[in-house]
Amino acid sequence: MSASDQRPDVIIIGAGAAGLAAARTLCGAGERVLIIEARDRIGGRIHTIHPSGWPRPIELGAEFIHGMPPQTWEIVHAAALSAYDVSDTHWWFANGKAQRMDDAWEKLQQVMGRLDQLRDRDMSFAQFIKEHAADVEPRVRELALSFVERFDAADTNLISAQSIKDEQGASSEEHGERNFRIVGGYQRLIDWLHAGLDPQLVRSRLGAIVTHVRWKRGSVEVQIKSASDAVTEIFHAPRALITVPLGVLKAQPKENGAIKFEPGLTSKHEAIKGLEMGPIVKCLLLFREPFWEQDDLPILSKGQSLKDASFFHSHDPQYLTWWTALPMRVPMLTAWSGGPAAARMSGQSKEQLIEAAINTLSRLLGLSTEKIQSQLQAANVYDWKADPFARGAYSYLAVNGGDAHKRLAEPIEATLFFAGEATHDGQAGTVDGAIASGYRAAEEMLKV
Repeated sequence: MSASDQRPDVIIIGAGAAGLAAARTLCGAGERVLIIEARDRIGGRIHTIHPSGWPRPIELGAEFIHGMPPQTWEIVHAAALSAYDVSDTHWWFANGKAQRMDDAWEKLQQVMGRLDQLRDRDMSFAQFIKEHAADVEPRVRELALSFVERFDAADTNLISAQSIKDEQGASSEEHGERNFRIVGGYQRLIDWLHAGLDPQLVRSRLGAIVTHVRWKRGSVEVQIKSASDAVTEIFHAPRALITVPLGVLKAQPKENGAIKFEPGLTSKHEAIKGLEMGPIVKCLLLFREPFWEQDDLPILSKGQSLKDASFFHSHDPQYLTWWTALPMRVPMLTAWSGGPAAARMSGQSKEQLIEAAINTLSRLLGLSTEKIQSQLQAANVYDWKADPFARGAYSYLAVNGGDAHKRLAEPIEATLFFAGEATHDGQAGTVDGAIASGYRAAEEMLKV
């Protein structure tokens, strides 16, 4: 008898990295699993696409493997995937000039190295800069603030400085200063997780939007609707695994994508309140040629060249960070906005977000928007805050959030279980944290 003929043992809400990792573990133990996913695709916030005319797959969501996180690299090796080092040459753009930052990480440590001064006290990262790094060079303070807004997609007035201290320690242990890309895109990792699901035990429903979860100890009822609202169905199981992003858990009852729990998740309210969801806008631009590599850019001094530039940083009010495709030589640039800058842009049209990227690039390179527009062949953009099934890119700990990640991860009455990057204490905000949380939640369910 196939999975479609039987009531599942577990319903998993969400077919991202966490949900698929959990499903793989559960079906390996003989559990019958139903995966319910609101989108018409698997992968969640991993979103690799292969548009015609582009020289390589493009990542609208997660792109880099940061360092050597174990669960991710185990899959890379098990799936016989290839990954390559991302070039690490940084440039800082300010006041119409570009300056190479060969010592970017060393400069950053002038600020990050002082996080130990917090001891057990917590404060926002912005306040930490004011109190503990006031004597540091202004450009380096700006770099540190920009780094947190970029890497954590965070509002520096909200994010816990203690969490950044912990993050820096974990990053150091796992060589977090190194970045890698998977050849063929991050989706290949998702495809490997999905390929390991036993079709006799696991079935999936895509395009199924969960609206209600009604539960009591030992029993869960999940109500779904189709994207057109034309179809409503109800599924039952003894247990459910909730892997939706933090942004969905934070959504107000009538907001698009929100899930109503009956009874409510009262025990999770403080944990959810102690976490924030970072907005990200990501714009990918394909040009006819890499015109930023020309030697006569007005922002360059004599002898300077951006031919080997990997990352561009600035304090621009729209897109804070850019990167090239290096070490691949293709005429692509990625514009990245995180934190307050992304929140300000969120909700704008695709055309407006692309126009903002061109305007930013014009300011950075000292070239006219007409010159850049004439070089543009194609563009793709994704606004993660505006996605109703994510409502942000990834989580971060708020000031005095304490052990909110751990508390969010705790099961409720051996019936509702929780996974996703926001439930991982140590690798929150990462694909590796999502995968590890799926494995952890599956093991918790198998012990019940």
